[in-house]
Amino acid sequence: MDRRGRELFEVGQSRTTRLQAHDASLHSPARDLNSTRKTSLLSWRAGKRSRLLLAALGLGLLLGAAEEAMRHSGHAEKLERLARVMGFGIDQVTLRGHRFSYDRDVFDALDLANVRTFAALDTAAVKSRIERLPWIDTAELTRVYPGRLDIRVTERKPYALWSRADSLYLIDRTGRVLAAINGETLPHLPRFAGEGAAVEAADFMETVARYPEIAGRLAEAERVSERRWRLKLDNKATLELPADGEIGALEAITRDAELAKRVAAGQATLDFRGPGRVAIRPEADASASTAAPNPGS
Repeated sequence: MDRRGRELFEVGQSRTTRLQAHDASLHSPARDLNSTRKTSLLSWRAGKRSRLLLAALGLGLLLGAAEEAMRHSGHAEKLERLARVMGFGIDQVTLRGHRFSYDRDVFDALDLANVRTFAALDTAAVKSRIERLPWIDTAELTRVYPGRLDIRVTERKPYALWSRADSLYLIDRTGRVLAAINGETLPHLPRFAGEGAAVEAADFMETVARYPEIAGRLAEAERVSERRWRLKLDNKATLELPADGEIGALEAITRDAELAKRVAAGQATLDFRGPGRVAIRPEADASASTAAPNPGS
């Protein structure tokens, strides 16, 4: 191809390229413009929602401050009516997640007789009051405008039975008393007795669980003088554990086959409080012989 032909070819190629670029310039901006418009519309809507939420929050705070001020001046009722008209009144309360707690106790904690609007609702204080109820572990409050307050609670789980002063109570793992119960229908739970036993129950049971031959027969663990444990087994065996050596005593039963056999036979008190020795008293003599030592020793 001569020089002129090459120039014509190059010119034609350049013209084609320019035409393609021109066509692209006609179509691309339209797509970009549509995309930009959609993005701008979404951003505007999101911004509008944010502004509305901020405005509602600001108005709620303003109403709260105004209601507090007007309450002292005797005009709270007028502001309360205004708050209700604007959708800030508490017209409905939903309660979920409870099984053993009474509705009335939760509603009493809300103090709805005096708190009728979101502006006057102190969420942190109400949450604290609800969580002080015996069965309640956590409480979550959600304001749903207009006019609804949602409350979701989680309850504590019964862990053991605790007898104290001729009364029987359900307690959770922390030792918190959940309810007083009678002896007619008892749940299948570990039993504890004595002052101080409730708060120590979970930790002590974790220790005893490492010794299945004892844990499987445990009928009741009694806290004596808030210092030591007395274990009552279901075969009428009683283990008097020392104040600072519960694990050593339980380990001794595991290591010594004869001692383990005596515990399994039952009908006896095994006293581990003596240094380096175990006193074994048959059940017939247990009441007399355990009265001699100081129970708190």
